[in-house]
Amino acid sequence: MLLLLMAIAGNYLGCESEDWSFEVDCNDCFGFVPDSADLIIYLTINQENPEVPITVYQGSVEEGIIDWRDTTDQSEYYLFSAMDTDYAVEATYRSGDKTILTYDGDHMFIQDQGDACGSPCYIVKGGIFDNRLKE
Repeated sequence: MLLLLMAIAGNYLGCESEDWSFEVDCNDCFGFVPDSADLIIYLTINQENPEVPITVYQGSVEEGIIDWRDTTDQSEYYLFSAMDTDYAVEATYRSGDKTILTYDGDHMFIQDQGDACGSPCYIVKGGIFDNRLKE
């Protein structure tokens, strides 16, 4: 019984903020099952780091393959990517003469919310990365 409760709670108590809410926003529904959606990467853009190099991996940083490399001057970076895939993001910052690397990983998937919003309703979950520098 305890194992079942832990498994159910795992879906709602994950590290990503979108996993903390039991509410469904029916405005986020797709009427079809999308095969791709935007990954969202949050970055720190400041005077010392006006541009940030990023590397997106399919899978983990250690074992994954490089999916995309870019340098951006945007604090929110969007990358259209395949659904139902694990991704990891590495961002490279400067601090004086030091290099700081940030990492975050997530799984982007589809959740059927037809019961809550009316059929068909497919909502993209995951695919959000917080690669900002800590204050």
